[in-house]
Amino acid sequence: MNRLAAFFLGLVLSAAVAAQPYPSKPVRFVVPFPPGNAGDLMARMLAEKLTVTLKNPVIVENRPGAGGNIGAEHAAKSAADGYTVLIAASGIVTANAFLYKLAFDPLKDLAPVTLIYSGAPVLVVSPKVEAKSLQELLEAARRNPGKLTYASYGSGHISHIIGEMFKQAAGIDLLHVPYKGSPLADVMSGQVDMIFESPLLVAKNTGKLRPMGVVSARRNPKLPEVPAIGEVLPGFEVTGWLGAFVPAGTPPEIVQRLNREMVGAIEAPEFRKRLDELMLDPGGSTPEEFGAYVRSNYERVGRVIRSANIKAD
Repeated sequence: MNRLAAFFLGLVLSAAVAAQPYPSKPVRFVVPFPPGNAGDLMARMLAEKLTVTLKNPVIVENRPGAGGNIGAEHAAKSAADGYTVLIAASGIVTANAFLYKLAFDPLKDLAPVTLIYSGAPVLVVSPKVEAKSLQELLEAARRNPGKLTYASYGSGHISHIIGEMFKQAAGIDLLHVPYKGSPLADVMSGQVDMIFESPLLVAKNTGKLRPMGVVSARRNPKLPEVPAIGEVLPGFEVTGWLGAFVPAGTPPEIVQRLNREMVGAIEAPEFRKRLDELMLDPGGSTPEEFGAYVRSNYERVGRVIRSANIKAD
């Protein structure tokens, strides 16, 4: 009789736990890069806002390492209950599957929640480069194949992948120079000819770098005098982005709740003001829209990595 009573008591307790409204305990934002960069800052702003709207603590947990794979794998293998949210940059979900041997599948093991922000980088050259326009730069590259150099933040970094995309789209040959840290000083001094850099860093270094074009189909309103590369190379457009994911299998109603709260936070004036200061474009897509965007990026980046035989450092 005691065992039977204990059995039924267990069922009642289990049902009570299952019936608890979401969220009933702290939610973790897993950030797979160190504190201090734009992605981390925006994740913390989101966490602060969702703590209020969810009426529940949202904690940021930095898990950097292995190009973001350590944090991403941890999130992907966490319980699919809505209490673990991965805040991932584009390369972690798209490029890394082609650059590393992963213990998880970014497309199958992660469910998209929403795009947080995006931003198209800018192609800049050293002031010592003679070309004064993108067209002149392309002509110089065609006259001197393999002579002009472009820097990146390392083999396999998005700055490297965009460089290879640019070479393929323009039909030119550039020499890749990977760096372990920032290459900007060497680009400014003329040791390397060009780099694909964030618009914020370009704006902060006005006069030390010469912008050639924004890597998009349209001009950046924050840099109206800089042409879009798509004006010269139609269809050439690449953006970096930050997005939110949960483990695959998370109940749809929880995904929708997280999406609703995150989109509301992204649309808040102070959040948009901060993005504007960082020269980034706000997201706020539905899970379905973001999923299609991720898959499109994944396929496009994968083709470039394979065709250019890109390897990670």
